Amino acid sequence: MQTELFHSHQSDSKVWNVSEINSSIRKSLETKYHHVWVRGEVSNLRAHSSGHYYFQLKDSNSQLKAVLFKGDAGNLISPIEDGSSYLVFGDITVYEPRGDYQIRARHLMKEGLGNLQIEFQKLNKALREEGLFEAENKKALPTLPLKIGLITSPEGAAKEDFISILKRRKWKGEIFFFPSLVQGQLAPGQLINAFKKINESKLHLDLVVLTRGGGSIEDLWSFNDESLVRLVADFPVPVISAIGHQTDFVLTDFAADFRAETPSAAAELISSLFINEVQTLDGLASAFKQSNLTLLEKLTEEIKILALELKVLSPRSKIDHAHQTLDELKERLQISSSHILRNHKELLSFLSKRIEGSNLKNILKKGFSYVKDGDGNVISDAGKLSRKQVVSVFFRDGKQEMKTQ
Repeated sequence: MQTELFHSHQSDSKVWNVSEINSSIRKSLETKYHHVWVRGEVSNLRAHSSGHYYFQLKDSNSQLKAVLFKGDAGNLISPIEDGSSYLVFGDITVYEPRGDYQIRARHLMKEGLGNLQIEFQKLNKALREEGLFEAENKKALPTLPLKIGLITSPEGAAKEDFISILKRRKWKGEIFFFPSLVQGQLAPGQLINAFKKINESKLHLDLVVLTRGGGSIEDLWSFNDESLVRLVADFPVPVISAIGHQTDFVLTDFAADFRAETPSAAAELISSLFINEVQTLDGLASAFKQSNLTLLEKLTEEIKILALELKVLSPRSKIDHAHQTLDELKERLQISSSHILRNHKELLSFLSKRIEGSNLKNILKKGFSYVKDGDGNVISDAGKLSRKQVVSVFFRDGKQEMKTQ
């Protein structure tokens, strides 16, 4: 019976070899199932030394072999997790040597991860690899910040919380407010303009605080704007980013010189820096006072001892000699006290001048000036100037536009 069936179809039936049929099936599948999304749980994940990933996608009823080649794996936001559910984008194909059909994955998106979170992770990864968030690029916070620029919403609670804590902790300084929207499509542009206004001002701020209260990822998204993040990272004045709550993270947190968990935490930090410096000065004053008291007590004891010896030694000459010694001791006391007072005054004056001398405005008063190009960049070397270049020269009482020869 089988022989008859074979003979009856031998003349008009094509006989395929294995390679041909596998190749034909592959072409058919790749044509029909090109660029498809497949949902499934990753299992049997295997990372090959070549950089390729092999795994299976499965649901409760079936499984599908999958491969992610090295070139596509390099675009992953985060490593693949065995046992997690993914949406896999790719093409259905056949691995001809074994006749296995599989999906060639080109992109994996973990289920439950929103588009904004994916965009956040992608930009975070790119900027981090660029080196924008490296610790070596960050500026140290001033130990005695007395002029602070505050960028936040005029209506938000963050502003009031920040200022009230500084007042409660008796911080002495000036706050310069730069209002801006902190959420919505217009917010990134306004935040960037606020930083530009600080740069253009003659305030010579010690510190800038960028802050707002908590919210959803959508509410905080303005602080993930790439232009804003780059501006914060390169800003010439130290920046504190205090956005949201303790569990909230935005990219300005990584770009800033310091991240405070909340607006209140930023105020606590600044006031603590101030309090530490005040305590240091108080300690110096106390040590100065105590050293004088100790010396006076010691000299008083010596005088008492001498007085007792005078009573024992009654001859007039010894009394006269004792009086002379007493006068010398008084002179020593006056000279020593005066010397100690003068040294401590000089120390306090030196510390005061150091604090005052670090102020740019005072430096300009001494006859110094500085030059910026048209983009606002400080020019430190004459070699960086070109002929007939228009520059801004900043003096104590303002700036002048000048052209090089």
